[in-house]
Amino acid sequence: MSDPHLVPDREADAQPLAATPPVRNPHLVGIGLFLVAIVLINCSDAAAQLTIDAVTVFQVTFVQGLGLIACGFLAARSVNVVEVMRTASWKLQILRSSCQLGSALCYYKGLQELALADTVAIILTGPLVVTAMAALVLKEKVGPRRWAACAVGLVGALVIIRPGLDTMGGLGWAAAWPLGCVLLYGVYVIVTRHLAPRDRTSTLMVWGTSVSAVVLLAAAPWYWVWPDLPTALGLLAVAVLSGTSNGLRIRSLAYAPAAVLAPFGYAEIVGGTALGLIVFGTFPDAWSWVGIAVIVASGLYVWYRERRAAG
Repeated sequence: MSDPHLVPDREADAQPLAATPPVRNPHLVGIGLFLVAIVLINCSDAAAQLTIDAVTVFQVTFVQGLGLIACGFLAARSVNVVEVMRTASWKLQILRSSCQLGSALCYYKGLQELALADTVAIILTGPLVVTAMAALVLKEKVGPRRWAACAVGLVGALVIIRPGLDTMGGLGWAAAWPLGCVLLYGVYVIVTRHLAPRDRTSTLMVWGTSVSAVVLLAAAPWYWVWPDLPTALGLLAVAVLSGTSNGLRIRSLAYAPAAVLAPFGYAEIVGGTALGLIVFGTFPDAWSWVGIAVIVASGLYVWYRERRAAG
């Protein structure tokens, strides 16, 4: 999992973004940019799923990380590595980046094992997990209704996974990969919230995949497979699409606050389902749709309660 998959969170509103030209309906512009970002990350996921068996999960994660780092330097409008990576806490940045590496590996392994729509559906429990972690780690106030919504969202994920029911269409142990992705990314977001008021957006972007770049580059001799032309084009698509998606998602926050954009993050399941059907011929079964509906409803309720609390 990478930044483009993250439903905008409250820390994003605190990020210093470049000034934007005045427009008549800035929120509509922000929503439009965010929806384009979702389409691009859906396409990136499809490209990854098409190429991942020809190379390795490590290779796809490494290439995607390069795309995100390039996006960070573009956002900074500088190639001065020392300046862009200047941070309030390099130790927390390494922890954050390590969690991103682990979550990305889990995500792509999930794509290798599961249908695109099922993987995306489980990933959408992310905002619920972040809400719970924020209460436990950051001591943010979370009332009983939001705790109940988080619990209901977990039930929705279990409906999709149906642990132990592989013969009845359940996802079984393969679902551990996207679940691991969500948990690691929850830690990533909590650390980001802590660093966001002190570090620039471009700094957070570049640091986000720096551990991935260093570790996976050093380990490349043990996993690298030279791709043929179609696979190389697929890897290039992953890097370009995910990096562009990340840039558009962040740019959308210059026009609309995270609280406005958050509900549109659930459009990712629509794109994941459509591409899964068109490209791979897969479609969620009835129970999966029930679970998806429960997760989306729970997430929207948490968003609604947080908007009321902020207001």
